[in-house]
Amino acid sequence: MPGRLLNGLFRKKDRGHGEALVVPGDLEGQIYIDQINQVVLASENLKRKTSFLEWLDDTRRHRNMRLVRVQWVPLSTVTDRLDHEHHAGGVHDEEAADEEVRDHALNLLREAASWRATDIHIMRKDRHTEIQFRINGSLVTSNRFELDNTYADRLMRAMYSLGASRETAYSDLSFQDGSIAGDVLRGMGLSNVRIVRGPCFPVSEGGKFMVLRLQPAGEYARKPAAPIKVDFRPPRRPPGKLRLESYGFSPEQIERLLNIVNAPSGILICTGPTGSGKTTLLFELARNKADMQPGRRLVTIEHPVELPMPWAIQLDIANTGGDSGRDAEAVGQAFRARQVTSLRMDPDDLVVGEIRDAEVALTTFAAAQTGHFVMTTLHVDDPFDAPLRLRNLDYDRLNFGITCNASVVRGIVAQRLLPLLCPHCAQRWTVSDERMTRRAREAVLTWGDDPSAIRRMGPGCEHCNGTGIAGRTAVAEVVETDEQLMSDFVEYGTAVARHRFRARKDVDPPMVETAMGRVFRGLVDPYTVTQTVDRIRARDVVLAEREAGARHVRGEPRR
Repeated sequence: MPGRLLNGLFRKKDRGHGEALVVPGDLEGQIYIDQINQVVLASENLKRKTSFLEWLDDTRRHRNMRLVRVQWVPLSTVTDRLDHEHHAGGVHDEEAADEEVRDHALNLLREAASWRATDIHIMRKDRHTEIQFRINGSLVTSNRFELDNTYADRLMRAMYSLGASRETAYSDLSFQDGSIAGDVLRGMGLSNVRIVRGPCFPVSEGGKFMVLRLQPAGEYARKPAAPIKVDFRPPRRPPGKLRLESYGFSPEQIERLLNIVNAPSGILICTGPTGSGKTTLLFELARNKADMQPGRRLVTIEHPVELPMPWAIQLDIANTGGDSGRDAEAVGQAFRARQVTSLRMDPDDLVVGEIRDAEVALTTFAAAQTGHFVMTTLHVDDPFDAPLRLRNLDYDRLNFGITCNASVVRGIVAQRLLPLLCPHCAQRWTVSDERMTRRAREAVLTWGDDPSAIRRMGPGCEHCNGTGIAGRTAVAEVVETDEQLMSDFVEYGTAVARHRFRARKDVDPPMVETAMGRVFRGLVDPYTVTQTVDRIRARDVVLAEREAGARHVRGEPRR
């Protein structure tokens, strides 16, 4: 008597492969087929049984089972798995559904190849999954490719199982690579499909991604693409408008920032201490770029993810380094590992939460030099100290000759957040302010003509909940790099490069100058400038020092 049929896949005649395969009667109850992952769970008792080995050889000749692998387990494991399938609604129904998902995965590859798509991005969010295709260099999608998350999970498993070069077990919480090649791709016009997949924000809600990079076969690459009958559109633009002006950035600074981030490649480095608004700045710039150029893929690496970017793939390494997540070495290793992963994910733009060590810095520079635009942060007080800070990470591999390249480092931003005075309880500031040194008090007066508008923090009132503060404002310096500035770093060092740049008439003023302008408008307490931005020195001394540095390089005599 013939054994039961193997999977719903074999319940009917196999087109082009003869009769349906069956499990011999003496093997029934001793094997379990996981069709999605192409695994046969076999009882250890079958290791030397000729009938099983012959059946396995026959099975591998079937068009949908060529990649099947054997996992030897105790007989009790096989029995438990078979019982679970039976109680879950019937083996045949589940197997038929598995076949359908696998066919969908193959059809997805076939269609993408016919359109000459170079990449497929599957993005599972908390409520739905979206599939995007890179066609002619831009990402596109359609309502047709929005899936229920449960089905999308099975589709990604099925897609991963098609690969012969992959890890044995599919793991939702691991980053995994794979490769699909050989007979599976026959007739599609593809020679190879590289896979990178793993968890992404929001991980707690099942967030995950899969990127498939399609390599066309030689003869197919020269054929014209098939007509696209799908109503493709760019990915959804993020809601909201750029809010930097309301945060305290001037229109001129915003213009400089947008000029930097609209470059196709390069690096924008944001500097400042913790809590200075760097993450918010990067978010606003990333959102604006996604609004203006929705066909670009952004991948972020953050510790942890603070502001959700639904249009991006966000790699969260918050749990790295044990329960506390504060092991600096482990976090640094995670940043490096995620950077390597991100560069295999078909990105256009990258956000690296922080340059923590030399390896992260080198990978960031390598990404920028290979056509990606990268936004990152660096803990340094002055924007002109960024090259020096990088050099201190690795004197040889990150010397000025490497890091001071205007086509790589497009811009450097320094930023601080100053408390805004409550207009209802702020008090008049006087030169006898006991909180400040005499030299600082006298220096304040040199930054404006009318000190009567200067205010200091008041005692608090009902309008500010007794704090004396009405909010915060950003003060920043936006440095657009150019060949002259970078040459000055290499030839003369940090101090001269700083002086020569700031002596120009068309550049953004230093943070302390911007802050003092707000002091004389009664918006900011001068004492908080000394606490948060820099010491206050007499304006004429600062300008004379700057001009002297520039004249010295030009060979002019000092006055």
